[in-house]
Amino acid sequence: MLKNQDYNLMETITIISKSLYRYDRYMEDLDKDKCESCRKLWAQFREHREKELKLLLAELKNHADMGMFNE
Repeated sequence: MLKNQDYNLMETITIISKSLYRYDRYMEDLDKDKCESCRKLWAQFREHREKELKLLLAELKNHADMGMFNE
């Protein structure tokens, strides 16, 4: 069984990954609508989420490297 801290990291990684997927779809929709302000908005959200994902993945790797999953 995973510790809560590890589960929470993995759950949040999943949520952010799904958000990134959706933002890509939203940007594809904009190819039809041509709203540049929306494009900037989704691109900004995507950039922020990518940074969050990078931090979370690094922390999860840190837990794995320290053997915290085996405790």
